[in-house]
Amino acid sequence: MKCAVITGCDSGIGESLCRIFTANGYAVIISYLERNPFEGMSNIIAQKLDLRHENQIESFAATVRRALEDGSRLDYFINNAGVALGGPFENIPLEIYRTVFEVNFFGLVSLTQKIIPCLIKSRGRLVVNGSLAGRIALPFLSPYTASKFALEGWCDSVRRELNPFGIRTILIEPAGIATPIWNKALEQDSSFSDEKYVASLQKFRDNFIAGGNSGMNTDRAASQIFRLITSKRPKARYIIAKNRLMSFLEILIPNGVLDAIVARLFSMYYGN
Repeated sequence: MKCAVITGCDSGIGESLCRIFTANGYAVIISYLERNPFEGMSNIIAQKLDLRHENQIESFAATVRRALEDGSRLDYFINNAGVALGGPFENIPLEIYRTVFEVNFFGLVSLTQKIIPCLIKSRGRLVVNGSLAGRIALPFLSPYTASKFALEGWCDSVRRELNPFGIRTILIEPAGIATPIWNKALEQDSSFSDEKYVASLQKFRDNFIAGGNSGMNTDRAASQIFRLITSKRPKARYIIAKNRLMSFLEILIPNGVLDAIVARLFSMYYGN
């Protein structure tokens, strides 16, 4: 039996990917944090998982191992769960950094370590849902972008370690996908922000976070991701966007030019 493991399937790309994999004949093991959208479906094993808690990580990994005892093959392990929190660096509580890194990096690393033996046995594929924010860092998202930059280097190192086992490691870099993660970011309490940042922070929310809701539909993004990661010779990285060429060109903009564009776009003058 073909099998895929996907984390963070409450909604968005994770939920859409799960539906695509099941439609293509895979048994799927998923994690969710608050909502299981696949209640009662016999070909989907769903378990609550908060990546901040090691005991839940171990429990989920054990569920995966048990599900494979019947001889099923783990073809894809997709790290999709994540959180986006931010605010002005001067004021942001350190606890927000710790929360973001526990979910987006340390929890992901811990779970992957426990699943790797299954992937080695099946010569499966390790997929990580990063972000274009791991290549282009915008203001007021320093915890999120730092965690995604960390994943960039982690994926390069791990890919080179696992290549000899026949495991393909694929980093997905979504840009402008209309997922609920941005609505949750809008709901974040930012009362800790100093008054001088408020106007720019609101402009950032209007132009970037809220604008993300007009991005690529999650079903379309998931279909593109499925096609790419199941290809015969997948690349190490893929940008997922309405306009992939434009997103690629943004990476090439010189830092000084990009700094000026960002300052103007988000009105980052702080009253000066």
